[in-house]
Amino acid sequence: MQNMIGFPNMTQTLQVTGCHIGRFPPGWEYPRHHHHLFELLCCLGGEVVQEISRTSITLRDGDWLLLNAGVRHKTTNAAQEDYAFFNVHFDLDDLDIRRLLGATPYRLIPAHEAAQSGGLTRAFGELQALMQPTDGEEGSIGAATRLEDKLLLQANLLLIIRELLVLIRSQQSAGTEPERVTLFAADAAHAIEERLSTGLAEDVSVASVAKELNMSRSQCTKLFTKVYGLSPRQYVSRQKLMLAKEMLVTSYLPVAEIAQRLGFQSASHFSRQFRRWTGQSPTAFKPKHRGSDPEA
Repeated sequence: MQNMIGFPNMTQTLQVTGCHIGRFPPGWEYPRHHHHLFELLCCLGGEVVQEISRTSITLRDGDWLLLNAGVRHKTTNAAQEDYAFFNVHFDLDDLDIRRLLGATPYRLIPAHEAAQSGGLTRAFGELQALMQPTDGEEGSIGAATRLEDKLLLQANLLLIIRELLVLIRSQQSAGTEPERVTLFAADAAHAIEERLSTGLAEDVSVASVAKELNMSRSQCTKLFTKVYGLSPRQYVSRQKLMLAKEMLVTSYLPVAEIAQRLGFQSASHFSRQFRRWTGQSPTAFKPKHRGSDPEA
C-alpha cells in the first residue's frame, strides 16, 4: 500500500519595500501619512510615539507594531534619546493571511509577548545580521547583494510574519486585540470578494458587483478596503497577476490564450500590464524549457 503526503500547489508573491534598520535623534518627527502596504515596526532602543487616528501609542524597546494599509499615522520622537528602529513595508497575495493581518487598523505586540516567541527572536536576529551596516551607513534591504542573501532575507521576513500571526491569534484568544470590523462589514466584503474572484475572466466591474449587492459603489469599495486592506480594483489586479504567473509557469498555454482567460482585450494589452506588474514580459517570465511564445 502506497502512502503519499503532498504539498499544496501555490504561486504567491511577497512584496517588500523600504526595509530598514536605523535611528533618529530627539525631536525627530514624520508627518501624518499612510502607505498602500502593511507596515511593520520594531523599537530597538529609546521610544517613539505613534499617533494612529485618535489613538496615541508609545513604542519602547522590544515592542512591535503592525499597521494596516491605508491607516494614517504620525511618528514623533519626543524622548531625550535616539530612537532606534526596524521597519518594513510588505504585502502578500494570500487572502486568508491578509484578512487576519488587516482585520484591525493596527496591532501592538508588547515586548514581553514578543520575547516569548523564540521563532520571532531567531528570525529577527538572522535578519539583523544580514542587514549589518557597511562603511558607516545604516542597514537596508539593498545591502544584501548576493542572491542567496536575498533569499535568506525574504525567508526570515516570512518567518517574522508567521510568528506575528501566531501572536495575533493569541491576542484574539485572550480578547486583547483592538476593535475588529463589524460582522456586517466582514460578510459584505466576503460576498464582494466571491463575486470579483468568479468574474475575473469577464473583467467584472466594482459598479456591477455593488449593484448586484444593493450597495453604492463607494460603500462597496469602503467595506472591502476596510476588511482586506486593499481596494477591489487592487484585489482584482493581484488575483490576475497570481493566476497569470501560475499559468505561465505550470501550463503550455500561449500568451494569447492566457490573456483571453484573464479577460484582457488582447495579448499585447496583457503583455504591457504584466510588464508593469513584474518588470518582465510574459515570455521572459516563462520557464525557458517551455519555449517562448511570440507576443503581440
